[in-house]
Amino acid sequence: MLTLFSHLGFLFAALTLASALSTGLNKIQLI
Repeated sequence: MLTLFSHLGFLFAALTLASALSTGLNKIQLI
């Protein structure tokens, strides 16, 4: 169970980081 939660947390962090990077790139393109 601990490994499952750790994997879910890692995936959630990766998705959050990807979304933050995508929004940052969009802001850079708007400038």
